[in-house]
Amino acid sequence: MSRTDGEALARAHEFVRDDERDRECWSSWETRMAARYYRRLHKEYAIVDLSRWQEGACGLRWRTEREVRAGVGERSCAAKQCDSAEGLRSFELPFSYEEHGDHKCELVKVRACRSCASKLATLGATKRSRKKRRHPL
Repeated sequence: MSRTDGEALARAHEFVRDDERDRECWSSWETRMAARYYRRLHKEYAIVDLSRWQEGACGLRWRTEREVRAGVGERSCAAKQCDSAEGLRSFELPFSYEEHGDHKCELVKVRACRSCASKLATLGATKRSRKKRRHPL
């Protein structure tokens, strides 16, 4: 993929695509390329980046075909920095994010080991306490 294709994909990429919006912009080659890439991803379980969990932030992405075949995020921990296969549990996380100026929220499934699950729980508690400080009631 050339650099310009990568940049175009980054501009048109969406974590969860909207079919109606895609139809409106279908004449754009960037939209068609991003939609094709999105269809190739496996969206049952997500991969989570917990490198900034202490700051109350995490990143999520869908798994690639190679990761699905290797069992990453399903038979091993979904955390990017962890490959543990012991004590895995499934979680459904409400993932709030901003994309192209729109605020979005999706429910995402993640499999995590005990250690990473505690980081996810801490992350959720941090976000809830921040919300209470902003909106005390």
